Amino acid sequence: MNKAFCDSCNKLVPATPVERDGRIFLKKECPDCGTSHVYISSDAARYHAKRAVDIDFEYSGCLANCTECKHDRHPRFTFVNVTNRCNVNCPICFDNVPGLGFEFEPPMEYFDALFKQLSEYDPLPTICFFGGEPTVREDLFDLIKLAKSYGLRPWVFTNGIKLANEEYCRKIGKSRARIMFSYDGSDPETYRTLRGSAKILELKQKAIDNLRKLEKRRGGKITMVSVLAKGLNDQVIPELLEFCHERSDLISTVYLMPLVHAWNTTDWDYDPDRITTEDVEILVEQAFPGEKLDFLPLGFVNQFTTVMEYMGRDPLPYGAHPNCESVYGLVSDGEKYVPTGYFFKRSLLDMADALLKLQGRLSAREKRWEKGFVGRVFGRLRLRKRLLRLLGMASITSLLARRTRFARLLKGKGPAKLWHFVALPMALLFLRKPRQALQRHTNLQSQLKIIILPLEDNHVLETDRLERCPTLQAYLDPETQQARLIPLCAWKLHNKTILRKIADYYATRAAPATSEGTAAGA
Repeated sequence: MNKAFCDSCNKLVPATPVERDGRIFLKKECPDCGTSHVYISSDAARYHAKRAVDIDFEYSGCLANCTECKHDRHPRFTFVNVTNRCNVNCPICFDNVPGLGFEFEPPMEYFDALFKQLSEYDPLPTICFFGGEPTVREDLFDLIKLAKSYGLRPWVFTNGIKLANEEYCRKIGKSRARIMFSYDGSDPETYRTLRGSAKILELKQKAIDNLRKLEKRRGGKITMVSVLAKGLNDQVIPELLEFCHERSDLISTVYLMPLVHAWNTTDWDYDPDRITTEDVEILVEQAFPGEKLDFLPLGFVNQFTTVMEYMGRDPLPYGAHPNCESVYGLVSDGEKYVPTGYFFKRSLLDMADALLKLQGRLSAREKRWEKGFVGRVFGRLRLRKRLLRLLGMASITSLLARRTRFARLLKGKGPAKLWHFVALPMALLFLRKPRQALQRHTNLQSQLKIIILPLEDNHVLETDRLERCPTLQAYLDPETQQARLIPLCAWKLHNKTILRKIADYYATRAAPATSEGTAAGA
C-alpha cells in the first residue's frame, strides 16, 4: 500500500493520488488527524499518460525506515557526500554547515571502505561527489583517483565557483571526472534570492567558458542542473535552451529541478508557490509553439536495454517510478533545438510502445540463440554477437523508417535527399558508430536530454516511489563498516542523524592523536 507522511502528526499513513479539476492531489488518510489532500501535479492528463506506460512492479510495502531497510537495492546512480562545507552556502540548501549545524568531512579511510563495497555491484554504479561543495576539499583529486582505482565512474556536482579559476578548471578536466554544474539562468536576481549573492553569476559564466575551452580539446561533456522557482525564474526555459544550444559542444544534458521547499520559513521568509514536474514539462513545451512534447518516465526509457546496446548507447542510470524523473530529447538541426517528435509521424508515446515490443522480440531472439543450434554455431565462429546486432539494427531501422518524416529528417534537397535516404540505412547497419551516420546524412547534428526531477518535499514523498528508487545516497555506517543506501528523495529525512554520527565517530578517533601530538610538541 502506498503511504505518505501526515502533514499534521508526521505519521506514515495510507495515501492515494486522486484527480480533481484536472489536477492531481495526494489524498492522505490519517486515523488521528483525518483526511487531507496535497497538491502534486498541475496536469492530470500528463500524470496519467506516464503511469499508462509503467511496467508491472510487485511492491513489498515500504515503511520509509531507510536506515533499517532490508530491500535489495542495486544502485545505478549514487550520491556520496564528501563534505558539507561550501563557498556559497545558498539559503535553499539543507546539506551545508549552516543547514546541519556541524561540519562533516570524513577522512580518506572512510571513502576507501565505501568505494570498495560499491565496487562489488555488477554493473558498477556511477558515483557523484556531493555536498556541500565538493571542490572545497583539498584532497578532491585524491578522492577521484581513489574512486577510479575501484573501477567506479566519478562525477562531481559543483556550483562551479572554483572552476572560474582556469588552472583549477584545467586540473579537474585532467581528472576525467564528469561535471554536474549548477546554473539557474542569467538573471542576477535569481542568484540574489536563491543563492544569497548576485555576484556568483559572473563566476559561474567564467567557469563555463573555462570548461568549454577545455572540453573542446578533449571532447567531453557536462550536465547542467537548473533550479526553477515559481514567479522567479520559471520562465527561463527558452533562454536556457538557447544557452545550451550555443554550447552544444559542452552541454549534453540539462536537469530541470522544481525548487525543494526544505527550509524553515521562520528562518527565511521566502515562500513561493510550488512548481510541479508537469508544470516544468508544460514550460518546456511552450518554448516550441505548435509542438506537442510527450515526456516519458525515465524508468520506462531504461527498459530498452537491448535496443540501446545495438545502437551503441548505454542505458541512462536513473529513474524507476513513472512519476519520478521524466525525460524528453531535443535535437539540433544545426541552427536550433527542435523536439524529437517533429521528425516522427506519430506521437513519442506510440513510438515508445512500438520500441518496447521490439525490445521484447530482440531479447527473446538473444535467448534462443544462446541455446539453439544456429546460435551455438555462430558462437563458435565468434559471429553471434555481430549477427545479432546486424539483425537487430535492421529491425530498428525498419521500425523507425515506417514512422519517420524523411522530408524533415534528411539533409539536402531533391536528388541529394534521395542519396541520403539510400545511404542512411546502410550506414546504420554497417557503421560501428550510428551517431556518425546520423550526423552525416540527417539534420540530427547534436542532442540535448532534458530530465525533469520530481518534487522532493517531505510532504509529497510516497513510499511507492521510494521503494523503486535506483538513485541513492550512499554512506558508510562507522560502527558496522557496512555501506548503506538510502533513496535520494528520502535523504533529508535522515541526513542530519547519519552525518552527525559519522562526523562524531571520526572526531572521537582523531582526538587522542591530537592530544598526543600536543603533548609531544610541548
